[in-house]
Amino acid sequence: MGKTTRREFIKKSGFTLVTVGLSGRAFMRHLAMAANSTLTQAAALSENDRTLVVIQLAGGNDGLNTVIPLSGQNASLYRQFRSTLEIPEEEILPIGTDAGGTGLGLHPSLAPLKELYDQGRMGVIQSVGYPNPNRSHFRSMDIWHTANPDRPDATGWLGDYLDAAFPSNDNPLIAVSLAGGRLPLTLRAERIAVPAIGNVETYQFQTDPRFPGDAQNRIQTFLALNQEGAPQRVLYERIRETALEAFESSVTLQQGIQRYTPDPNITYSPNNPLARAIQQAAQIIAGELGTKILYVSIGGFDTHQGQANRHAQLLDNLADAVNTFYRDMQRLGKDDRILMMTWSEFGRKVRENGNQGTDHGASAPQFVFGTPINGGIFGEHPDLTDLSSVDDTKFTIDFRSMYATILERWLEVDASELLGGSFELIPFL
Repeated sequence: MGKTTRREFIKKSGFTLVTVGLSGRAFMRHLAMAANSTLTQAAALSENDRTLVVIQLAGGNDGLNTVIPLSGQNASLYRQFRSTLEIPEEEILPIGTDAGGTGLGLHPSLAPLKELYDQGRMGVIQSVGYPNPNRSHFRSMDIWHTANPDRPDATGWLGDYLDAAFPSNDNPLIAVSLAGGRLPLTLRAERIAVPAIGNVETYQFQTDPRFPGDAQNRIQTFLALNQEGAPQRVLYERIRETALEAFESSVTLQQGIQRYTPDPNITYSPNNPLARAIQQAAQIIAGELGTKILYVSIGGFDTHQGQANRHAQLLDNLADAVNTFYRDMQRLGKDDRILMMTWSEFGRKVRENGNQGTDHGASAPQFVFGTPINGGIFGEHPDLTDLSSVDDTKFTIDFRSMYATILERWLEVDASELLGGSFELIPFL
């Protein structure tokens, strides 16, 4: 069956779902994007059915207490530099030895990820960063969002992918941000408007609950104002298109998530905000909505003081959410088409500060997860005898190599065109 056009969708739906709609904040976000966008044309879907799930660790994750050296001089220096924050050796979860001969282990809170690692479903990418690191949260985030360390960009690396891969996209859910109702710069595109959804169940056209009998009239009025051929004095053409696109995305999403049935043996912790967000990603994937990119985020990694307990809880949230999501994808028979990746804007200083915390640093490890992954350790642990002049670990893997590998081997596009150059691929795929 061919893809339904927007006009056909509106005619066929009949709008018997009187609760369907879009929150004002989400709608205005679409309008803001529309001001700088051009019209899209007919549908264009990817040749594969793969999905990328991006997990942002916002605030700057302490890589040295995430992937910990267990042998050699690095282990000795780690304990010297982290007199109060060091993880006791007997609690560290060993994962093997890197190419340089350093034994490594995971923070004890990452036990659910150790399960994936032991199954060969997790890749640990060491010493990831970029030249001349910036220690500002905002600027370094922008660099990671846009894959451009040299100058600010208005679009993100995955937004550029969406524009390039789907020039005539007609799927309003080709990518979805589930990062608390925010649209990350990573997903900003020139032509494609990506919905930023706080909660999939409430992403609807909200009519006044005091007047349920009037809901249908309000929907019909909304559609009449935005129908094809409506006078431009009401809404400009692109805003009209965006309004219908947003409406369609809400209807399509509500219909799609009904296909997801929870399993009582796979429980997403209600006290874990990342787990709640990634369960919504599972609902979208189960809906077979053609979504290529799903974006979730967990904050709190800016651990300048009292780091130990806080960092342990954050890593526990990450590990619990990822492991639960992976098992859910296995249950749904979709694990072979899902790739997960983490990123954080920078690591932390090697030496702890006087507040039992760590300050902004540079390079740090990142993770990838999934059935298609060639699991293992990629790269070497940073050399703690060779730090920068400001106590940072030096990067050895450019973060754009991670992006290039995902673009080339997972999303199947020319990475050099999108990243503005060629970067060495990492063999985790």
